[in-house]
Amino acid sequence: MDLRSIECFLRVAETLHFARAAEDLHLSQPALSQRIRTLEREVGVALLERNRRGVRLTAAGVAFRDPAAAALARGEQAADAARGAARGLRGRLRLGFTVIASYTALPHAVQRFRGACPQVAVDLTEVNSPALEEALDRGTIDLGVLHPPLERPHLRSTELPGEQLVLAVPAGHRLAGQPDIGFADLRGEPLLAAPRHIGPALFDALVSRLRAAGAEPRIVQEATPMTTLAGLVAAGAGVGFVTSGIARATRPGVVFRPVPGAPAVPLAAAWATPEPSPAAARFLEVLAATESKVDTCLDD
Repeated sequence: MDLRSIECFLRVAETLHFARAAEDLHLSQPALSQRIRTLEREVGVALLERNRRGVRLTAAGVAFRDPAAAALARGEQAADAARGAARGLRGRLRLGFTVIASYTALPHAVQRFRGACPQVAVDLTEVNSPALEEALDRGTIDLGVLHPPLERPHLRSTELPGEQLVLAVPAGHRLAGQPDIGFADLRGEPLLAAPRHIGPALFDALVSRLRAAGAEPRIVQEATPMTTLAGLVAAGAGVGFVTSGIARATRPGVVFRPVPGAPAVPLAAAWATPEPSPAAARFLEVLAATESKVDTCLDD
C-alpha cells in the first residue's frame, strides 16, 4: 500500500476538503482524487463520501484512519532508518583491531564516532592480524585495523599512519642511560620478539637490520602481544622492540630508547566488500580526523 496515498487520505480526512488538501500536499485536485480512488480500490471499500454538501468519512474511513496514521508513521521511521544507514548514521559497526592499534588514535576515534553517531552500535574485538583477516572473510567483522602486508590480497584496505618501533630495556640495564642505541649495541643481548608468523615482514626487517650491524639475533623468548613483551622486559628477561604508542603508556621498570633505522609497524584498515559499509566509511573519516588532531598535538 502506497504511503503517499495514505498521506493523501489522512490529509483529506483532517481537512474534509479536497481542494485544501491538494494545496497542502502540492498536488492537483484530480491527482489527489485519483490517489484516493486507488487507495479505496486496494482497501476494497469506500473511505470517503463526497457530495455537493462536502466530504465526510464513511464508517470504514473512520476505522481506517488511526491504523493508517500509525502505518504512515512506521513507514516514515523505516525510511529514516534506511536513509540513516545508507549515510552511516544508523546500524552497527563491527570493528576489529590489534593490540598495537589500541595504542594509537583508534580508541579516541571510537569515542568520537560514538558521540557523533549515537545510533550506530559499535562492537569491538581485539585479536591479531591473521585472525582479523579471517574474521573479515567470514563476515563477522566489518572493518579491521591490522598490519599489512595482508595474507589475503582480495581484501580491500587503506593505509594508516605506522607506529615507530623503539627499544624497551630494563631500567637498570647498561643501555638504559644511552640517549640513542644502535643495532650494533644489541650484539649478544637476549632478545624478546613476537613469533615470526604474527608479523613476518616486520620480524624479517628487524633481523636484517641486526645482522647488517653485526648483531646476530639471540632470541631467548617469543612474546606476544607487545604489552606482554614490555612486562617481560620489566622482569629482566631481555630487551625487545615495542611501538612508540605502547612506550607512551609507560611501564614501571622499563626504559624506552629510539634506535636509528628501526622500522615502523605498518597499519591499515581493511574490509572484505568492494567498498566499506557506510558506517565503516564514516568511521574511517572520523579516524583520519582524529589522527590528524593527535599528530598536531604531538608536534606541539
